[in-house]
Amino acid sequence: MAEPIPVESTREVVVAVPVYDAVHGLSRTWPQNYRLNFDVTPHGEVVIRGDKAGLRGLAVQLLALAEPDVPDRYHHRIDDFMLEVDRGSSPVRIEQAG
Repeated sequence: MAEPIPVESTREVVVAVPVYDAVHGLSRTWPQNYRLNFDVTPHGEVVIRGDKAGLRGLAVQLLALAEPDVPDRYHHRIDDFMLEVDRGSSPVRIEQAG
């Protein structure tokens, strides 16, 4: 893994993330009126495209999966069937690897 590049300045952001529940899992909270799309280029590059609300919503999902009480291998499948991303978006599975 490459050495991290020093950051000249940072911004602290406070975010509320869903709490894991053994019966119900993680709640899928998304902002209202957002845009989010996943695509794969012909060269295999994954493109995540979203407006600010959509990118923040995705960040909340990732942060929730990273919480210590979430079991290993817990995952979310994000696809247009559940209307969580724009129609025609490639489906994505985000998983806590443990």
